[in-house]
Amino acid sequence: MPDPSFFIPLFLQSAALPFGVALVLLFVLRASRAGVPLAIAAAFLASYFAVLHQQWSLAPKQAIDWMPCIVVLAAAGVAAAERSATTIRRLLRLLTSVAISAIVAWPALASSGMQNTAMTIVLMGACIWAAWTTLARSADSSSTPPVLLTIVAGGAALALMLDASQLIGQLTGGLAAALMAFLALNMRRLPGAFSGAATGLTVLLLGALLGYAYIYAGFSLTYIALLASGLLAGTIIDTVRGDGRAASWLPAALLAIVPVMLVLGLAIKAAQDAGGY
Repeated sequence: MPDPSFFIPLFLQSAALPFGVALVLLFVLRASRAGVPLAIAAAFLASYFAVLHQQWSLAPKQAIDWMPCIVVLAAAGVAAAERSATTIRRLLRLLTSVAISAIVAWPALASSGMQNTAMTIVLMGACIWAAWTTLARSADSSSTPPVLLTIVAGGAALALMLDASQLIGQLTGGLAAALMAFLALNMRRLPGAFSGAATGLTVLLLGALLGYAYIYAGFSLTYIALLASGLLAGTIIDTVRGDGRAASWLPAALLAIVPVMLVLGLAIKAAQDAGGY
């Protein structure tokens, strides 16, 4: 029988706590335009400090210690970008994505070298920017962005705990739990409830976590590419249908589950091959 002393703290830190914090703040801030991104940021930080506990240092000693700074920068960048004119918005989205990528990758400079680190920052920033732009475009009129982000974040959390890093997996699970709280409160009025700002913040945090997983925990680029394809499920359906209407959340969710389940299958196989399961 599994030891509950392992699973109970993991559940509390990465599921119950961020879900509860997000649920309370979403209810309290329901009349505020910035309520959803603030609730997600606060819930994620609550999970972060619960998971790391005494391991975190105010003066960063390891790469993951920069995560609170990333949350603050992401929130500020998103707020500035989403209130700007179209051209400025695109530029601010790109600058914020690259800046967060730099914070994630820069601690690996000594081991990776300047050229590899710079390439990682550019490619990671471009991918985050592309995901942010694609999902935010439909956030005001479609129900798919929060559903897809929840599925992908949840799948990434499980895959990370199976085949890369329990710590980063728990943090990603905390983000997924915060998104689940949003869905629990807003499932009947999803279109428009999850703004471009909430979409941008979630994409930035998820991108940073996957960047940490790739650079510092050896998480496969194949897994990341498959997970990213899940975020495009709504866009794929819209393109194939071609009638100008945004895809509803259910078919998009079913399509997104396919690459996520494939990642989980590959992660379980990798863990079995390594003798872990």
